[in-house]
Amino acid sequence: MLEANVIFTLDGVDVTIQCSKEDKIKDICQKFANKVQKNINSLLFLYEGNQLNFLSSFKELAKNKNEIKVLVYTKEDDDFTCPKCGEKIKLNTEKIDDIILSINNLKEIIDSAKLLIENMIKVSTENNVNIQLKGVNLILNTLNEDIKKTKEKVKNLLNDYQIKNEDNNYILAEIIIEDEDVNKNKRILNSFEEYLRIDPDSKLKDKIYNNEDEIKKCEIHINDELIPFNYFHKFKTKGKYIIKYIFKNNLTNTAFMFAGCSSLNNIDLSNFNTNNVTNMAGMFLVCISLNNINLSNFNTNNVTNMLGMFQGCSSLNNINLSNFNTKNVTSMDDMFYGCKSLNNIDLSNFNTNNVTNMNGMFYGCSSLNNINLSNFNTNNVTNMAYMFDGCSSLNKNNIITKDKKLLNNFK
Repeated sequence: MLEANVIFTLDGVDVTIQCSKEDKIKDICQKFANKVQKNINSLLFLYEGNQLNFLSSFKELAKNKNEIKVLVYTKEDDDFTCPKCGEKIKLNTEKIDDIILSINNLKEIIDSAKLLIENMIKVSTENNVNIQLKGVNLILNTLNEDIKKTKEKVKNLLNDYQIKNEDNNYILAEIIIEDEDVNKNKRILNSFEEYLRIDPDSKLKDKIYNNEDEIKKCEIHINDELIPFNYFHKFKTKGKYIIKYIFKNNLTNTAFMFAGCSSLNNIDLSNFNTNNVTNMAGMFLVCISLNNINLSNFNTNNVTNMLGMFQGCSSLNNINLSNFNTKNVTSMDDMFYGCKSLNNIDLSNFNTNNVTNMNGMFYGCSSLNNINLSNFNTNNVTNMAYMFDGCSSLNKNNIITKDKKLLNNFK
């Protein structure tokens, strides 16, 4: 790690500047110091691997801190090496210019809409108002589309500048050990090969589920202590343990990752990189103690298989899947099979256009009394058998959907 070369005070907080290229440190730091007084928004500001707007985020970052260390790179550098992870990252300023252009276009559209509305008020005959309203609606629709595109560009830009390091791809889990569990092997991780050892008669022997090579690259810490890699661990005393799984590679397959981890109580996946994952089948299969799971930052854009993803999570009473993108998913069979504590679930954002199998999707969800499937499209589904079997608290009146085929499957 390079030593700090410039320290200055901003809003009462000492800011330490560190730069990527040793021969340019003084020059870059001087430019930064100059721009602080002039136009700080022209800088790329990186904090803990994320690009941020310095002005809007600094005060929040500096709360309760007397000092903050940041990495700052100016646009004059075409590429740089992150001093923390050694990766070379190329800066593409064309995308920044493109976004600025999009924002300027939005301003022009808004100004046009304002002018049109003002003219509409001035000329207020009934026929004219109707014509003008159509024009306003047309502009507003265009504006909404442009806003969506600009948001997507900003999101992609942030992804491009994300600094990858060995600690930023991890999962945190909580495990509760009772007296009867002390000094016994408790499952803390899984892979497809391990799953086959649990259930050697499993029909799922296709190579697409085999993720053992990927999972074995995981580094496991229990209460901040690095342990030798194993799928099992003996806990010496009862109590709560925090497990941190650090992944050194970008996983493509998380099938059966926590299958059979019956003592896991809580899982936080907000720092887990799933950008390249295509298979999440059985990921939390039979996690019977799991009652809380943070999926707020889960990226499922490339996932095609969610077979049995939460199957047997009998203690799970609430799950937020509002961030899930399921446009590429083809298998949702047994996805919530046996989630008997779930009392409501909102899947209104689910895109099921490519799904072919929903067999037993909600089988045995006996507490489920409210379900929002308003966006479900089952045109391509060929298997819906037992989809709502055992949903004793559910009836047609508390299923929100426009899909008649789906309702016809409900007994």
